[in-house]
Amino acid sequence: MLVAVVLLTATQTHAQRRISIFFDHVAEIAKQEKISIKEAATRVRQLGYEGIDIRVTMSDEELNLLDSLGFQHACAIADINLIGGEQPKVVREVLDFMHHRDYTRLLLLPGMLPRDADSKFIDAACTRIAAFVKAAQREGIDVMVEDYDNPRAICYNTPILDHLFAASPQLNHVFDTGNYLFCDEEVMVALRHFRERVHHVHLKDRRAMHDSASLVIGTGIMPLKEVMSELLSSGYDGWFCIEHFGAPNMLKYAAQSIANVKAAWDEIEK
Repeated sequence: MLVAVVLLTATQTHAQRRISIFFDHVAEIAKQEKISIKEAATRVRQLGYEGIDIRVTMSDEELNLLDSLGFQHACAIADINLIGGEQPKVVREVLDFMHHRDYTRLLLLPGMLPRDADSKFIDAACTRIAAFVKAAQREGIDVMVEDYDNPRAICYNTPILDHLFAASPQLNHVFDTGNYLFCDEEVMVALRHFRERVHHVHLKDRRAMHDSASLVIGTGIMPLKEVMSELLSSGYDGWFCIEHFGAPNMLKYAAQSIANVKAAWDEIEK
């Protein structure tokens, strides 16, 4: 334990604190506060958020605004229903978008399994996902999937993710700290199991197992400091994206969450 603490202090004291937020949250702030997207993004930037997680359907105008405010690209998000079948037109559009913006990190949302999906159907979906990952990798794009809080997701729990990763060795993981709770898995156990594939992190907190409400980060049952310490001590230098969809006061949540994450970071680096 002492060795781990010394290693963390030596390697991470001066690490860049890469904290991002979803553009969806910025848009929700604009709606709740009755202000423009520009004003909402400016306030979020002033809170200390360096990065932004965006969707590939956003306009150049929106993306250029974020660039002008100094946001760095953390991750792009693309809905490509590869569960349902081949999607060549959408795949090409997504890859072209990534090149146009010079983005390299992509969270793939591959669609939902039908309720009657059997192993043959799942294997076929895994094969399509693997083919997309290979195509994207050839173009310099790191494709990831996240654990998702729906039993019909092909990324729902450790066993099905293991199956997907076995079919697609180049595929990586967006680790969501709030979603393993829905399949009764321990957050830290899942994190250690998938650590080598974790290239991006969604920090999400919950009140209890199977409770879908998202809280201010650091106020629920998610072991914030333990998660961050595990990642940082093992050399993780990617983004921590703060997530609380459905927040009744998104601006307040965003301010409190980043303050709590920075406080946890301070404690880790002591």
